[in-house]
Amino acid sequence: MIGGSICGKCGQEGHNSRTCKNKPIQKDKSIQKDKSIKKDKPKIKTISKPRRCKLCGKEGHNRTTCLNKDKHKEKTIQPIQPIHTEPIICDKCGHNNMTCQLVKDSVKDSVKDSVKDSVKDSVKDNKCLPGTAGEIVYDVKEQGVLLAKNYEDDIDINGWWASEKWDGYRSVWNGHNFVSRTGKQFDIPDWYLSVMPPSIALDGELWLGRGKFESCGLLRKKKPIKAEDKLKWEQEWKDSDVKFNVFDIMNFPIPFEDRMQKLKEIIKDRNECSSNTKTILEYTEQTKVSKEEALKMAREVISLGGEGIMLREPGSLYEPKRSKTLYKIKEVDDMEAVIIGYNPGTNKYKGILGSFKCSLVNNPEITFNVSGMNDIVRNSYLKTHPIGTIITITYNGTTNTGKPRHSRYLRIRHQEGIDS
Repeated sequence: MIGGSICGKCGQEGHNSRTCKNKPIQKDKSIQKDKSIKKDKPKIKTISKPRRCKLCGKEGHNRTTCLNKDKHKEKTIQPIQPIHTEPIICDKCGHNNMTCQLVKDSVKDSVKDSVKDSVKDSVKDNKCLPGTAGEIVYDVKEQGVLLAKNYEDDIDINGWWASEKWDGYRSVWNGHNFVSRTGKQFDIPDWYLSVMPPSIALDGELWLGRGKFESCGLLRKKKPIKAEDKLKWEQEWKDSDVKFNVFDIMNFPIPFEDRMQKLKEIIKDRNECSSNTKTILEYTEQTKVSKEEALKMAREVISLGGEGIMLREPGSLYEPKRSKTLYKIKEVDDMEAVIIGYNPGTNKYKGILGSFKCSLVNNPEITFNVSGMNDIVRNSYLKTHPIGTIITITYNGTTNTGKPRHSRYLRIRHQEGIDS
């Protein structure tokens, strides 16, 4: 039969396994695996360690069979003897030392004192973290700084706080580094930064001393790259004895008096952490004054070479703007100068006059710039202020070279009524 089915039992064609009548094909049992045969597992030989005596330390025997056990007797643990077999009677209250409340209280107090001491130590370690370990907590560019208005006689300043106006560089410690009032960063030595309080914003001035404004050029210097130049730069800072005279805390929204108390504590703590022989952080002393006392104080400070005084309103907050809570009294002198040229304006004065180029009337070799004009003068200066015009200016002292400091336009000489 071609193409027929093949039986699965007998292997013949013509039927299948269901209709098969033949005996099934016997399979060779010898081919099958004998499951009863088990494989012999290899035996792992254990190597026993030689006995070591715990008394003498030698191998081959234990401490029971040790021949030298008389020489090496085991040390027996002595029971802890009580300090006092009988209770001590308290002289003050008659109780024993186990039940006396005075004893218990003294123990509690000693525990409390030890805890306080440990807390003080940890706080001291934390308060002495370097200033650069802190975060920037005040953004000068975004938030601004407090600025003073000029004092006038009709302002009531009785009971206000007065302090010296420092003749240095206005600087803000923002919690991590020093920046100017416009947000420009100062390059300061690391040892100086380490004294500053981390994550606390302070407002003050980098100050070299009265009458030393000309030496403040040091504060504008960049940090050198070369190691030798860097050492000289740092030594110059030490020799100049640069102080950071602080007069406010910027990120504490509390009244002025409370801020000053907190400021004293911060400065005291940070100076204690400093390893410098000279003090870096200085608190700006505040004195409550009447109007007469304020004017007298201003005259005294100016006579000693200072710039003037600042007046703060009691209970005032830190306002990052030109505020009526802060006034300044400065020495103001006036003098005549000759216009010898013009400087074009920039930014909001672009296209008009920026400042006058001037020289002293009695010393033409000393030249300087004068600003402070109103927009009328800035737009009409070519007609109203030609070259050679003598003007009156105000200024705050002079530099070592004789130039007037902070010179501002007042008026054309012998003319009154010009709004400046």
